[in-house]
This record gives sequence, C-alpha cells and structure tokens, in this order.
Amino acid sequence: MRPSKAVITDDGLLITRFKQGETEAFDRLMALHTDKVFALAWGVLMNREDAMDAVQEVFIKLHSSLAKFSPSDNLNAWLYRVCLNHCIDRKRRAKRPRVEMTDDDWDRLQSSERDEPENVACRREVGRMIRAAVDNLPERQRMVFVLRHYKLLSLNEIAQAMGCTTGAVKAHLSRATAHLRDRLAGTIVFEAGEVEKNEV
Repeated sequence: MRPSKAVITDDGLLITRFKQGETEAFDRLMALHTDKVFALAWGVLMNREDAMDAVQEVFIKLHSSLAKFSPSDNLNAWLYRVCLNHCIDRKRRAKRPRVEMTDDDWDRLQSSERDEPENVACRREVGRMIRAAVDNLPERQRMVFVLRHYKLLSLNEIAQAMGCTTGAVKAHLSRATAHLRDRLAGTIVFEAGEVEKNEV
C-alpha cells in the first residue's frame, strides 16, 4: 500500500516532479501562486474580470514554459515579470479608458466584518476622495501604492515584478504618498509614514 503524499510547497521540487510527468505538480504550483499573481494583475488592471483573465493567461504561459525551468530558477520573479508585462500589454491593446476602482473594490481592501453601517458609509465617502487621488497618480506610483499600501505584495515582490530594486519601489511609494498628501490636504488626515514604515 502506497503511503499518502505529503503536501509539497517547494517550487523546485514541484518543477522537477512536473518535468517527470506528474501533472498534479502543476496544479500545486498554481494553488501556491495564484493569489499573488491575481493581486499583481488586479493592482495593474484595477478590474476583477480582467485580472482573472490575466491570471489564466500567465499560467498557460507557465505551463508551456515549465519544461525549460531549472529547479533553482526563481519562479516568483518569472511569474511577476510575465504577469506585469502581460497586464501592461493588455491595457495598451484594449485602447479604452482605465476602469477605476469601485466602492466595492475599496471595501474589499479596507473593510472589517465588524464594521457598523455608519462606519461603512463614512469610510466609503473618505474612500471616494482617496480613490480619486490615487486614480490620478502616475501609473507606476499608483500600482506600487495600491499593491503595498493594501499589503497585496511585499516590497521585494513588487521589485521583482517591476524589475527594479526595493529602493526604487520605496521611492515610488514616497512620491505617491507626497502627491496624495498634497492633493488631500485640508480634506482628510493622511498618515504619510504609514506606507513607508511597512517592512519588506
């Protein structure tokens, strides 16, 4: 009788097993990485359906490319880079105005199940003001701000996706925070240090 298989979480081992013909290994890779790939796609596209389509395309590309991978390759970096490039290309091909974040999108980022209705209404009003300011940020600043401020990806993961250093990511965050602080001055209290103090 064969012993039950332990749940494998090591990318290199799963890549090796996939190359040896174990199709279940690819399913496990998807399960491990789908949430983070979706977070990046959503942070760029700001649209749930478009982000889900992007995730599907990224993993189709991974499936066709995985035979060339070495177990020591950085799968996270590959996924983030392919996802970012795909999403940017998708936006360019669409040739339509960017879909702005909705109240429901912001509620998913900020809400608590324990919130009272009046708190939700107040947060939505403040959220609309913040959202309008965020939507007017330069694209890279907006993407980095959303991904990091709402803890969708770490600084290192954002840097991997953008092909830059964590220092550059922090610079984008700092500029985004300064722009938002200036735009929202006299409207709401915006803690400039809140983003920058987050650890990697």
